[in-house]
Amino acid sequence: MFLRRILVISLTLAFGSLAYGQQPQAPAQDDGIRGEGMRHREGRSQERMGRRGRDGFGEFRGMRELNLTDEQRQQQRSIVQRHLENVKAQREELFKLGQKRVEGSLTAEDGARAKALRQEIHNSMRGAHTEIENILTPEQRNKLEQLKTERKALRDEMQKRRQERRESNPQ
Repeated sequence: MFLRRILVISLTLAFGSLAYGQQPQAPAQDDGIRGEGMRHREGRSQERMGRRGRDGFGEFRGMRELNLTDEQRQQQRSIVQRHLENVKAQREELFKLGQKRVEGSLTAEDGARAKALRQEIHNSMRGAHTEIENILTPEQRNKLEQLKTERKALRDEMQKRRQERRESNPQ
């Protein structure tokens, strides 16, 4: 009786494992950014980070509302592409440093290097923003400044609300 129970349990586990192993596994979703070492803050979705265009590159905030011409869109894509290629090595190195951090083997020197890499990437993207703003018409620049002002006011309001919630719910 005991041996029969053990045999039934063993066979159930064996066939269950076999059936589980036969299920098709979904490939890991890799949108190209992670593979190149760029990992933006955990938990943020593409909607929060800015929508991605058909070419796979995110539009800079507010560009959709500026009604860019086809030529301006093409110029924007080439600027972004160039800047992404220029920082590819930094992004890959930063990704490797992030892996070391997860493993717990990040040194103080690695931390300083990661900070420097983030600054280089930030400066490059700031340069891309400047180049893109230079292809805009004066009306589009004014609209972009207006959008930036509105978004800053919204961010400030949200920060104020969060602060009020923290103060009313101390833990």
